[in-house]
Amino acid sequence: MEAPSLFLKKILTFQKNGKVLDLAMGRGRNSFFLAQNGYEIDGIELSKESIAECQRKIEITHLPVKIIEADLEKTALPENTYDLVICFFYLQRDLFPQIKAALKKNGFVVYETFLIDQHLQHGSPRRVEFCLGHNELLNFFRDFRVHFYEEGKGEGDKITARIIAQKN
Repeated sequence: MEAPSLFLKKILTFQKNGKVLDLAMGRGRNSFFLAQNGYEIDGIELSKESIAECQRKIEITHLPVKIIEADLEKTALPENTYDLVICFFYLQRDLFPQIKAALKKNGFVVYETFLIDQHLQHGSPRRVEFCLGHNELLNFFRDFRVHFYEEGKGEGDKITARIIAQKN
């Protein structure tokens, strides 16, 4: 199985288990890591290839990972349901209010995605609107208690913004 995001491992310091929503879960590397560590996962994904790969992993591991095939641009997230919402390298700005609403009181968000510097220095992502401006992620969660925030080189030399924040 693929290793999880190194940044995601920090959440184990703050929260030991609970119900998780993984947005744009891809092939599930972060979901399966959390499931192995006692979390119950709902993962949203649109790619049929990624969903098939996750299904294979579920059949092998029998971990508590539920896949929801959905387009996040057309899906409403359930409110007050999750102890943790995670999102890596997917940016849909109008989803932030739903992320906040999906969390239970004292729930956490772990979010990491590309910063504008990644586009300016490396030309990727190709579309600048898929990159955050400086402090943009921090501003989205200014009404939360921020436990960790950083901008700069992350895993694999990607230039990202990263946050761990807790709903009050």
